[in-house]
Amino acid sequence: MTATTWRPLAAVLLCGAIAGWTAQGWRKDAVIAALQRAAAIQTSTAATELAQATARVLTLERAAGAALTQRADHLTQEQTHAKTERDRFNLDVRSGAVRLSIPVASGQCAAGANSTAAVGHRIEARAELEPVTAAALDAIAGDGDDATRQLNACIDAYNHIRDSYHVQTE
Repeated sequence: MTATTWRPLAAVLLCGAIAGWTAQGWRKDAVIAALQRAAAIQTSTAATELAQATARVLTLERAAGAALTQRADHLTQEQTHAKTERDRFNLDVRSGAVRLSIPVASGQCAAGANSTAAVGHRIEARAELEPVTAAALDAIAGDGDDATRQLNACIDAYNHIRDSYHVQTE
């Protein structure tokens, strides 16, 4: 091969290589651009889904907070009503309008009452409580009732939150 035939062939090969390189670059640029568009779409979709999920959770949290506040208000009303009733009862006990008594389980009292009473109309021996003692017993019972109301409110709140968030317990 002579130099005159070699140069045009080298020039053609060089031009072909440059054209191939350029075409390959364009193709890679197009693939990269497509990947960037897909990534941008996925990012946008993920951001939208995240915003929607966040809005749903915030709505659930607000509703749960409102329900818990309502339950707390209801508990406060129940406790206030119970305290009013207890105070009224204590006033009635102290004034003598209400008298409290307990059965007396004495063998002598029970035998005497049973022997004189007609069948079916037994008279039970009872001992009347002093107002101070009645008030003390009522305070103990009232504390127990308050604790029961508070525990029931806790259980109601727990069940509401569990149901609101669809939490599965064992």
